[in-house]
Amino acid sequence: MSVERVLTPASLEPLGPSYRALFERAVTVFSADSRVRALWLAGSVARGDADAHSDLDLVVTVTDADFDGFAASWREWLAAITPTVLAREIPFLRGSVYSLTPACERLDVVVERLSTLRGNRSPRLVVFDRDGLERERPAPLPPAGPDPHKVTTAIEEPLRYLALTPAVLGRGELMLAQEGYGHMRRRLSELFLELNAPLPTTGVKHWRDKLTPEQYAVLESLPWPAATRESLLAANLAFLRVFLPHARAVAEKVGVPWPEALERAVRAHLERELGVTF
Repeated sequence: MSVERVLTPASLEPLGPSYRALFERAVTVFSADSRVRALWLAGSVARGDADAHSDLDLVVTVTDADFDGFAASWREWLAAITPTVLAREIPFLRGSVYSLTPACERLDVVVERLSTLRGNRSPRLVVFDRDGLERERPAPLPPAGPDPHKVTTAIEEPLRYLALTPAVLGRGELMLAQEGYGHMRRRLSELFLELNAPLPTTGVKHWRDKLTPEQYAVLESLPWPAATRESLLAANLAFLRVFLPHARAVAEKVGVPWPEALERAVRAHLERELGVTF
């Protein structure tokens, strides 16, 4: 059963002709299925910040009574849209998939029950809507500011990682120590992102857009250690010299208490076990 009206938003254009063809095949498959009550564009296309490197993100609204059958048949309807070289169900979202075509186009499809539509505030653009469901969607929430809990976690976790350093180096787990260093650097970027909230409504592959040039330069300046004890110790100390003043500044601006006891304990532990001070 086809639909009377299909909309192709102009924000789809930056993805290029191959994605336009993929979109049109998806419209053909979903519009012919009466279980699908609405089809939406999501992600960067819906936000209006898509570029030539963006994914094609779709949301399919299915009647509750038909949801289980539709979700179980995701391989069939995906194959009707496009051949794939990779296709996997998204964890905890039955029937929703991420996929890669033979040309490495990225198609992600989220399948939702009709009954959950009224509680979904994520940005989306209607492609077709058999039942006027767009009118039932709630308005988006105002953008959120910094989250004190996330700030606290992003401060405490690097200090916890540093407390583990003597044990990791003592066991000769040098590659594991590299991974820990990467986690610490990621936590510093999380602090910057929380400080900058509310962030631009761009996707995860627009990470640099959410940092100031100064913040990006700080992260860029951090060394990446070789898998040697000397290199790892030097990099950890370099990280601390950068992390502590920036983390304290973020904590003060957001209004979260600084973990003085944790910092003192880690300082004493590293001096006692490794002979290093900071």
